[in-house]
Amino acid sequence: MKLHKRLICALTGLACISLLASCTPHNDGDTHSVTITEAGNTSDLVSPPIQTDTGWEVTFPKKTIEARIECARTNGTATYFKTYNPKPEETSSAPPLPGTTLASLNPQDGSVRWARKITPEMHTHYFYDESNTPQGSFLDFQECTSTAFISNEKYLAFYLRPWMTSEGSSSISDQRMNIVVLDTKTGNEVRTIEVSGLVLGQAIVNDSLVVETAQNYYPAGTGVLNVFSLTDPHAEPTTTRTDNWLIGSTNDSLLMSPQNSLLRLPKLDSYVISTIIRTTVTGEELETFTGVTAIHPNGWIERAKDPKAAVATAASPDKTPLAALPRDLINIDSGASVDVTGQYVTSVNLPTGPGLLLRTVTTVGEGEEKKTTYINHSWLPATPDATEPRTDDMQRIEMDSDAKKVFSKPIRMGEEDM
Repeated sequence: MKLHKRLICALTGLACISLLASCTPHNDGDTHSVTITEAGNTSDLVSPPIQTDTGWEVTFPKKTIEARIECARTNGTATYFKTYNPKPEETSSAPPLPGTTLASLNPQDGSVRWARKITPEMHTHYFYDESNTPQGSFLDFQECTSTAFISNEKYLAFYLRPWMTSEGSSSISDQRMNIVVLDTKTGNEVRTIEVSGLVLGQAIVNDSLVVETAQNYYPAGTGVLNVFSLTDPHAEPTTTRTDNWLIGSTNDSLLMSPQNSLLRLPKLDSYVISTIIRTTVTGEELETFTGVTAIHPNGWIERAKDPKAAVATAASPDKTPLAALPRDLINIDSGASVDVTGQYVTSVNLPTGPGLLLRTVTTVGEGEEKKTTYINHSWLPATPDATEPRTDDMQRIEMDSDAKKVFSKPIRMGEEDM
């Protein structure tokens, strides 16, 4: 887990107060220019892919890392890697090079699809920052801020390094940050926006980028949803007040919650019971889901069959029964439902996009002799049109435990998941 936390926040498949006006996009004289150029030769960033009998593999140097760790992903359609600028004392007395190189890999064969040099550097997690901005404190405070880098089939959006308008200030109202949106297929810039205040999260819905900002480390009192058009880069954003956390999205709606707990990676023996409110991008409430134990890409959620009993169990001193909680895997858009009682649902990366792997879990022994075994049971694409789990073998894209290689390999149903 320490290694994963050093990698930034999800290897994606083909991924905590004042006036409304003070939280909206900011346009004054103190702006920071953003440059996006082709990276050119990427041989020092990622090696040429090697085709194997079971798929492909790519290696890369230590200065290259995943753009996100596997954390509560809400969507994702490509595999991205970025350069890693270490703290100066870890290498030399020289400051890190400015900017970030972001590369997109072709999920079919591991080749570099495109690479872009972005200045200033990306701001996701564990990067060198001597400015101590509120955003940096917020990202460190979060167990996993997966929304710092999001993507879907058409767009990907990511934070750039924030700055303060007044030197030495620690006031959230003085913070500014740029967010860049690129085309996932070409790497071309779609839109770059600037916002003020703290960015609590972002989501992509249809052809819009929704950014939640606030004047505190939580949305209550000053939270604002800023909606930016991705088809008209010059269009002014619309804004809506909210006291809820933006925790994800479906193809055409936002997933909001009174709690921020769903940004944490659920553990088998420690489910967090939460409420999700599905809304339009303008904040209109569509429906509410209680007893939610996990969220997955493209509107898939895990929900307790008996939400009231789940809440009571979660509040009890002994939370172990939550591991066997009767649950359904539900797609919010389509209404498709799969019984996953006694199974562990994992978001995985498929060559065609995000997927969901269902594993049966067996625990034997007690104390130091206790052992948990995961057996691959079935899987399904994390798409709204998926309805039934499949039991044929699947191809998965993943990273090795040393974070030195990414590869594609078959996952066989009925075998132990290593």
